[in-house]
Amino acid sequence: MGPSSSTPGMDAGAKPMLSARQIGIAAAFGGAALAVVLAGITIPIPGTPVVTDPREIFTTTGASLTGPMGGIVIGILAGIAEPGIPLASLLAHVIGGIYSGFVYKNLSWRFRGSTVTRLALWAVQVVGYYTLIVVPLFVVGLIIFYPDPEYGGFLALLGALEAGAAPEMVFTTVVTTVIMAALPERYRRPLW
Repeated sequence: MGPSSSTPGMDAGAKPMLSARQIGIAAAFGGAALAVVLAGITIPIPGTPVVTDPREIFTTTGASLTGPMGGIVIGILAGIAEPGIPLASLLAHVIGGIYSGFVYKNLSWRFRGSTVTRLALWAVQVVGYYTLIVVPLFVVGLIIFYPDPEYGGFLALLGALEAGAAPEMVFTTVVTTVIMAALPERYRRPLW
C-alpha cells in the first residue's frame, strides 16, 4: 500500500477557503486599515473614550470583494492594533467583515445591471455596517472586555457612539460609493 495522494480529511479537488487572490487582496486592504490605525490618524468622538478614523473605507470595500473569509482577515488586521481596546475592535471588525462579504454578494452585486440601484444598495450596506454591526458590537465589546461605569450602560454608550460615528459613516459611504461607481465590473466582482 502506497501513500495517499490526498490529505486526510480533504477531498481531492476541494476548493480552498481563500484563493491566493483573495488572500492578497485581503492582506492589502487589511494592511491599509492597519496602517491607518498604526499611523494614529484619528478624530476623537466627544463624550466617549473612542476615536474615529478612515480605516472603514478599506474594511468595507475589501471585505465586500473578498467575502466572509477575506472579511475575517481584514477585520483582524483592522482591529488588532486598536490602542487600549483591541478586543472590542476585533469583535466589531471581524463580524463587520463577515457581514460585508455576505451582504455585498447577496445585495448590491445582484443588481449590477442597474447602476443607480447597485450604488443605492451599496450605500445601504455601508450604513447598515455602521448602525447594525460595527458600532453596536464595538459597544458590546467595550462593555464585556473593558467594563467602565463611566460608559453609562449599553444604550447610553451606543447612542453616543452612533451619533459620534455618524460623520465617519457619511464620509465612508460617500467615498466608497464613488469608488464602487468608478471601478469596472471585473474589479467589483466578489471573489468568492
